[in-house]
Amino acid sequence: MSKILYSLYSSFLFISLTTSTVTVYSQNVVDNSNINFPATTINKIHELGTVTVIDVVGDIECSRNLRDQLKNDIPTLFIALGDLCYEPDLSNFTNLYSDFKKANKLSCVIGNHESDENGNLKILNEVRLYCGDHWYRKIANNTTLLIGLNTNGNTSLQINWAQSLVTTSSFMKEIKNVMLLSHKPAHMPPGSDHLAENSTIQMFSAIENNISKNIELYEIAAHNHIMDKSTNGHWFVSGAGGKAL
Repeated sequence: MSKILYSLYSSFLFISLTTSTVTVYSQNVVDNSNINFPATTINKIHELGTVTVIDVVGDIECSRNLRDQLKNDIPTLFIALGDLCYEPDLSNFTNLYSDFKKANKLSCVIGNHESDENGNLKILNEVRLYCGDHWYRKIANNTTLLIGLNTNGNTSLQINWAQSLVTTSSFMKEIKNVMLLSHKPAHMPPGSDHLAENSTIQMFSAIENNISKNIELYEIAAHNHIMDKSTNGHWFVSGAGGKAL
């Protein structure tokens, strides 16, 4: 099975995947938002060989601080979990992360600030074109399936779409891990500003109930401006991408 190594840092969730036995480790969240991954840690991970490194964070304030941390990690993939700079259009975000996009090292999901809820039609159209309304991506030698969901979108449509993916045996043949990624979480950690919404809970549940019990399942979201994880290490809130967080 795929090894999943994940660590919560104060600004983002860091995940690396290889193709061996399952091993999990985590590190306590720290308060200093400027802390970086130690270079020795990054170097050791990359020295392992075929390793997929993912940086995941949402609620992003468009400064170069976060981008510099990402560049230091040399991630295989950066996933932005919505609320992409809190601007009336997407230009700041797209300009700042254009090199990740050109290298096919960027995926993103839609947040409430890119939707009718707190945004406008212009940025909604831009983010649908740039990120996709919902999407999937296979990584780590096709052993890990990423499913990006729009928690401000048509949840019924996304449930049917995702269920069709995870119940197709040929599509899921080599999959050992599934990561559901969205802006709004289906689980609410203590101290959250936002409650988990019924539509999000129902969407996640409907998809997860159709995934084989032999597959490791993870939920990764943002929206609440904190870093937190469940005691079993299967859901994360990674919403610390802002300067005030």
